Amino acid sequence: MRTVFPSFLSAVDRLSWLLLPLFTSWIVLGSADTKQTSWPLHPKKPVLFVWNAPTQDCETQERVKLSLDQFDIVSSPAQGVVGQVLTLFYKDRLGIYPYYEAEAEDAPVNGGLPQSVILSQHLEKMSKDLDTYIPDRKAKGLSVIDWREWRPLWVRNWAGKSVYKKKTRELVTKKYPTMSSGELTAAATEEFELAARKFLHETIRQGKNLRPNQLWGFYLFPDCYNYDYKGKMDSYTGLCPDVEIERNHQLNWLWNESTALFPSIYLDPELRSTDQGRLFVLNRVKEAMRLASVGDGLARPVYVYSRPTYNNLVSTIGESVALGAAGVIFWGGSSYATSSGCSDLNNYFRGPMGRYLLNVTTAAKECSQKLCKFNGRCLRRAPDSAVFLHLSPSTHKIISQSGKLKVTGSPGQAELKAFRQHFKCQCYNGTKGESLINESH
Repeated sequence: MRTVFPSFLSAVDRLSWLLLPLFTSWIVLGSADTKQTSWPLHPKKPVLFVWNAPTQDCETQERVKLSLDQFDIVSSPAQGVVGQVLTLFYKDRLGIYPYYEAEAEDAPVNGGLPQSVILSQHLEKMSKDLDTYIPDRKAKGLSVIDWREWRPLWVRNWAGKSVYKKKTRELVTKKYPTMSSGELTAAATEEFELAARKFLHETIRQGKNLRPNQLWGFYLFPDCYNYDYKGKMDSYTGLCPDVEIERNHQLNWLWNESTALFPSIYLDPELRSTDQGRLFVLNRVKEAMRLASVGDGLARPVYVYSRPTYNNLVSTIGESVALGAAGVIFWGGSSYATSSGCSDLNNYFRGPMGRYLLNVTTAAKECSQKLCKFNGRCLRRAPDSAVFLHLSPSTHKIISQSGKLKVTGSPGQAELKAFRQHFKCQCYNGTKGESLINESH
């Protein structure tokens, strides 16, 4: 099947650009209501774009050398590729993860349930797996645990995941055969959630102990379950349901233990190229940014997972960066490494997507430099506002030179007031936050 990459050129021309103010006489070093966060992996790059797709065969087998210049990190989720800046741990790559195969309730893997795992054995194997996938114990990078078979909150295990409720009830029934139905459910809920919490908590803690320079977190966490657009698109607000926000509060132990959050902004086909798609992304990233500040200490950096083939890059990439995301991870499957997939990807990277990534990353870097002195990253003052970190087309141009994209031009002065009105700095750890210093007026 041919992979189709949509054109974005016409959309770029219609954008309402917001120029970054670049006066050295103005310094914004933070906001009192915004927690400090950890320094980025690259100190002078407040936003990182990460390529995470198994496209290494494009050059060796398809003879297509992908133009990956706009990505700060290039990695592959393929089995056997180790020592990367981003490591994605699937269920068979880190320790002993318990689960049931789909539609195979009588065939548990590693005991099937978190309460059936011997934790010491899991942590021991985890140590060996880390030696395989991240052999340098001091390496800096992103460690993303992709475990999706069950969720740590009982109530969120619905549909195909209800097997974990069923099997836990069976275990509790064997222990307490005379319990009433209500007592059984309460006991099963407590047993499952305590075991799930212990398992995930100790996994993250072990990762941090053994690879302390990695940023650790779980893929798809947090989620705000704002999927209620199906069948009622016209009235869709994108808001996270109140009940799901409360359930996310129950996972504060997870946010506190994680050192990065990795939510997804994947769009279903019906949301792509719609205004509702922006609302979907907006509220998911807002919830992640909120939970990133839970507890004491620094706010955790948020890296959103997206796809590289969406038509509306502003509503996904632009929205996430403007809200303060530390990075965007572009995941892709094996279909990207076909002959047509490699060719289409390369055209997209050299054209619409590459130009947009360069635009946004340059704008974010200039904002960090001039307003935050490279001591923080810019984010919206009003999260719901439709303002973005974009270069102005009247002062900047993106050109192709010797096959590579390049930004030319210098910033103007007219947009400073508007920029200050809409953005603030989130300071990095150890920097002194101040409100606004006007050195020339």
